[in-house]
Amino acid sequence: MRRGQTSSGRAVSTGGVRHERLGIVSYTNVAPLHFGLAPWRDEAGSVEFVRGVPTFLNRALMSGDIDLTLISSIEFLRHRHELMALPDFSISTLGPVYSVMLFHWTPWEELGGRRVAVTTDSETSVELLRLLLAADGMEAEFVPQPSDLSAMLGEGSADGNEGALLIGDAALREAVLRRAVGPAGQRPLVTDLGAAWYRLTRLPFTFAVWAARADNPPSERLVAAFRAARGAGLGRLAEVAAPEAERLGLEANVVQRYLANFHYYLEPPDRDGLLEFGRRSLPDFEQDELRFWPC
Repeated sequence: MRRGQTSSGRAVSTGGVRHERLGIVSYTNVAPLHFGLAPWRDEAGSVEFVRGVPTFLNRALMSGDIDLTLISSIEFLRHRHELMALPDFSISTLGPVYSVMLFHWTPWEELGGRRVAVTTDSETSVELLRLLLAADGMEAEFVPQPSDLSAMLGEGSADGNEGALLIGDAALREAVLRRAVGPAGQRPLVTDLGAAWYRLTRLPFTFAVWAARADNPPSERLVAAFRAARGAGLGRLAEVAAPEAERLGLEANVVQRYLANFHYYLEPPDRDGLLEFGRRSLPDFEQDELRFWPC
């Protein structure tokens, strides 16, 4: 156990010094939020980075192994009595998101009763897919699988999966490259779930917020550093996009346009979309149950 931390990793104060663990989602669309931000350790405190996919970081936050992270909106809604969010941070879009995508052999209107492979990296996207299908009177059989389109759809109907839900960088690459998969070398149909949500509700969809446990507020220093990093990242999107594009094997201008599509400030319409998602997902949801840090 490190000085200044509990055995679970929870941030604690040692003589007024804060030691915090920050969860960083390892996806391109989050890159502008931590542009130029690095872990630090000095006489005033420290911040350590923990990187991972949303489902891993969601669990780590709820178990107390990290102190602040970008948490999937469905997990924030489900754990609304235990969590509080920063009031001005989000990952939201109005319309297409380009990286929460359903690839499918069967047309959308025929997916009822079919098997759909769903990513194990995010619960929000799976819940969103369920809601969108239900809005059209359908229910599919969801089969959790690792995020690999070739494995999820490689055999098409013969393998039993008629669709594959991907998120993040994997979804973006597949949507841009439009690879042929399966033994017949065909390109699947593609449905952007952000666009489908907008058609249904005419609202933005908020995919994630930055949250901490209600009994463990983030330090003012960490929040200020985050706001400064976001300002720098959004002001220099070309610089943010270039290394991400190289890593993904995509054109830099494609990645820059992708990043420019997101809302990173949790504006009132983004909150409206979050509340609508809560109402549709959780029968007992009341909008005044969501709590935000006064900072």
